[in-house]
Amino acid sequence: MIADAGIITLCDENYFPGLLMLHQSVQESHPCVVACYDLGLTGVQRAAAARLDNLKLLPLPDDPLIEQIRVVTGRTPRLSKLNKRVWPLWICPLLIKHAPFRDVVWMDCDLVVLRNLGDLFAAIGEGPVFTPENKAPQCTANKPRLYDLLPIGRRFDPSVPTVNAGVSAWRLDRDSAAIDAYLFPVQRAAVDENVREAISWHDQGALIWAIQYLGLEHRVASNSTWNLCVDNTAIAHRPLPWDDDFLRAAREAVGDANILHWNGRAPAWVGA
Repeated sequence: MIADAGIITLCDENYFPGLLMLHQSVQESHPCVVACYDLGLTGVQRAAAARLDNLKLLPLPDDPLIEQIRVVTGRTPRLSKLNKRVWPLWICPLLIKHAPFRDVVWMDCDLVVLRNLGDLFAAIGEGPVFTPENKAPQCTANKPRLYDLLPIGRRFDPSVPTVNAGVSAWRLDRDSAAIDAYLFPVQRAAVDENVREAISWHDQGALIWAIQYLGLEHRVASNSTWNLCVDNTAIAHRPLPWDDDFLRAAREAVGDANILHWNGRAPAWVGA
């Protein structure tokens, strides 16, 4: 264990600018360790990361599920988002399970913390925290046949919750059953194409299934402040320069959110 609490993320060489800005934004809001699973950084990037306090690079967990997912998704069409591969989108619950902290916040590498990060860590004391989808909530539901393939033994509404998996928060020992439930559809997807095709948006659909399975709908945040899509801000129409003033400008432009996320669009540093 590196520390009692920290952030985990995943990054390759294409997303390294995002990792650096994420790390800076965390240190400016609530300093803590950002542990990043290395998905293929260059030697120069690893050296740069090593020079930063509170940034730790981790190897991917030694788990055969990762290779299984890599193989079975190898022929999946490429994503429209620049330089983004499919198989890493499935392994988030595995990375959370192996996180080197007791209290863990998962953050995608294409977001920044604007303010109040300490409040999110405090909220973990009451239970896991999930964040609502606010870019395309109408597209989040799993396909109905998933619930025939992976039945849920409680009454629930399959159209809710509408969750975005880019930010979530956990206490590993207390929430181990929830993390295992998050991982279960991914394990099944690795060996059953029908399950894989019935899950919407990779690990995000797996997280929705886990929330429904365990009745954790009440742990989904009631608003988008912890995971606001940039499409819902003025920045979407007036992109900010990706420079030393970026975070100050973003905080000034977006005063009603704590975390800003470039989900479903080109990362902020592309074309900057």
